[in-house]
Amino acid sequence: MNEDLDLIRLEGWFREAGRVVVAYSGGVDSTLVAFTAHRVLGERSLAVTFRHRLVEREEVEGAAELARRIGLNHLVMDITLPESVMENPRDRCYICKKQLMAVLKSFARDSGYEMVVDGSNYDDFQEGRPGIRALKEEGIRSPLAELGIGKQRVREILRFMGLDYKKPSRPCLATRFPYGYRISPEDLDMVASAENLLREEGFTVFRVRHLGSIAKIEVGSDEIAELLQEGMRNRVVHGLKALGYKLVVLDLEGYRSGKMDEI
Repeated sequence: MNEDLDLIRLEGWFREAGRVVVAYSGGVDSTLVAFTAHRVLGERSLAVTFRHRLVEREEVEGAAELARRIGLNHLVMDITLPESVMENPRDRCYICKKQLMAVLKSFARDSGYEMVVDGSNYDDFQEGRPGIRALKEEGIRSPLAELGIGKQRVREILRFMGLDYKKPSRPCLATRFPYGYRISPEDLDMVASAENLLREEGFTVFRVRHLGSIAKIEVGSDEIAELLQEGMRNRVVHGLKALGYKLVVLDLEGYRSGKMDEI
């Protein structure tokens, strides 16, 4: 096999796009979009990564390093989020996305770009995520969604292209907190440090949900047994308590996206 038909369709989409800014996080979806835009448009495309307090420093640095390795034109943009986002209301994602995309649109217009696109895929649009409404209101184009390309196909295309296709999703840190919980900088540091601990222990799919003084751990269902091994369990519990958590609990259902929507 020497071609991927969805990749050909995506390249064709960008040939009609003009000068483009890509909202690029370094995740698999936006990497595919940014890399394809660069392959087709060259200097007429720019990948932009936001840096703000809900995104881990390592994620921004990783996105920048990946952009350098695959040859993207790349910019890191510092953003101050509205304080209302830190109150973590149920429409937090909408408020945040609306702000970020408005800033990116303004930057694109002032810099001579004709279009802003993002990496939202077809599955994202089917799930009715609140940030999608903000994209539509701001006129942000989502080529993967428009072409009917979902997450699995994204990973397959990246594999075909020889790029990292296994990177797990890492949404913003606000998703670790219940709605209505006022998120402080100290809370964000605790969650980031807690998840780094799990990452260093070798877990691949996980979240640490911050419930005040309680840390609720979610790992992939196939990794629960590993976490429950006595040595591993003791290291994790000790490490999280050292960060300031009073109680460490394990969600026996395992990781599932959107669990904080149910609390």
